[in-house]
Amino acid sequence: MTHASLLSRYTDRLGLSDSAPELLRRAQGSCAQIVELLDEILVAHTHSICFENLDVVAFRTRGDLKAVAIDVDGAADKLLTDGRGGYCHEHASLIRGVVTDLGLRAHPILARVHLGDGQMAPGALTHQATIVDLDDRRFLIDSGFGGGTPEAALELSESAAARMTSHGEHRLVPARTVLTPQLRADSDWVLQSRARDDQDFRTVYAFSEVPRPQADLDLANWFTSTKPGSRFTGPPILALPLPDGGRVTLEGRRLRRMIGGVRPDREERTLTDATGFAEVLSTDFGLDLDKEFTGLVWSATAEG
Repeated sequence: MTHASLLSRYTDRLGLSDSAPELLRRAQGSCAQIVELLDEILVAHTHSICFENLDVVAFRTRGDLKAVAIDVDGAADKLLTDGRGGYCHEHASLIRGVVTDLGLRAHPILARVHLGDGQMAPGALTHQATIVDLDDRRFLIDSGFGGGTPEAALELSESAAARMTSHGEHRLVPARTVLTPQLRADSDWVLQSRARDDQDFRTVYAFSEVPRPQADLDLANWFTSTKPGSRFTGPPILALPLPDGGRVTLEGRRLRRMIGGVRPDREERTLTDATGFAEVLSTDFGLDLDKEFTGLVWSATAEG
């Protein structure tokens, strides 16, 4: 895929004010200038392209034992041309393709998710993100962690400060400082986040900075797309941040809207039929899908 085709499509989809040639020019700047560019891209990406697992749900409902496409061309066709969202492997493939086409060095990593209490052993390597190398400094960029996506490039450095975004504060810390050897496994770093500064940081996921070959990415994607009982092969899961610092999420039939700003609030309701489901996909997540597809996905939802 050429610079012009991918970058132009990407800038159009995200509504960026910079043209593809201007992005290429900015990517030749100083480390600080490139980090600023990456931050802008991450914010625009997460606000324009929702997190969703609808294809995974549809495959399983049809009885198709297959995984979503995670090559850069397939991810670009779906997330850019078709106006869809995707889950972590698709988002990571797309943004890494964009960063690479900007002339930056980047490689994929796989992470073990640590959300939830009482974890006694490390989970599988199921989450995909990207490390960008800038003048011997390394930064994590992640555009596909659903409602907890960090909208800033995070430096892999013990001295790096936490970074505040409109949707929370995020930092990377050495895995040895927060995880027991049993839970640490092969991880070098841990992503920690908190929604407000009066909360404690919580561990989100742990990862090794080693570049992962395509075979490992394909295996992680296959596992995430097909394993019965996993988080993404059940009901539909969607998330999209809102400009006011809130977010809208849909899990199964439960729609939640977190309202940010000076007077935070929360709205919640249960969808009752396929027509309402399709309307929410369109109005809240920007997904205009055909009736047959939304009906199929709706059939996989369950109360509660």
